Amino acid sequence: MTSPDVGVLATAAAVARVAKTFGGMTAQVDESGCGRCFDAGEVELLRTPDVPLPADLVRRVAQKDPFHWDDRPAILRRVLPQLAVVLAEGVTEPDLMARGLAAAGWSRWPGEQVGAVAGFLEAWWMQALRSESPPVSACAVFESCVTASSSVTPWLALWEAEMSPVARCHLADSVGGWREELTSDYSPFTWWWGTEAEEQAAWFEVKTWLAGQAQAAVVPEGLGPDPKS
Repeated sequence: MTSPDVGVLATAAAVARVAKTFGGMTAQVDESGCGRCFDAGEVELLRTPDVPLPADLVRRVAQKDPFHWDDRPAILRRVLPQLAVVLAEGVTEPDLMARGLAAAGWSRWPGEQVGAVAGFLEAWWMQALRSESPPVSACAVFESCVTASSSVTPWLALWEAEMSPVARCHLADSVGGWREELTSDYSPFTWWWGTEAEEQAAWFEVKTWLAGQAQAAVVPEGLGPDPKS
């Protein structure tokens, strides 16, 4: 079995784990949401367990400003089974959906729930690294995993461990996509959930890591972190 096949199967298993872990969960019975962005029928669907949700509703729940909801964690748990599918199949602005996860504080949920979310993110990232043509670019998946976890460290570690020819191609493509950010003080983490200082520290960590990958001949000279900074 090839690495792309393994990645697809691992992601499918991770999506199934999310569905099992979060199945039957609902929004709070008194959740009102934002009446301007979600109508009464949509909020009622979110209060009802195991009823399939329209894909557009899942996307909007994850993407909207976190302060639209009285109980953000409950809302995200309700849509997570379908959100994992939407992300795995490919969608525009996955990092904005990932911000919804970060804002819901998933890393502080009960252990089984944390494990299901972390397992999905890792499988999604590994599938992107192992596939020549993932549903969305490996760069976008990386930025989404970073946004969801407010950390670059685990995702860089997995990238380094998976430095196959395909993964190196994704690295080269990512460097090209980050060209402007690599020569400035701005990070590509548009929807970072945390302080500006934490965001800048995370981006500096990426730049330091990229400098260490220069021997792979994918990082143009001068695009790593300034050694004087």
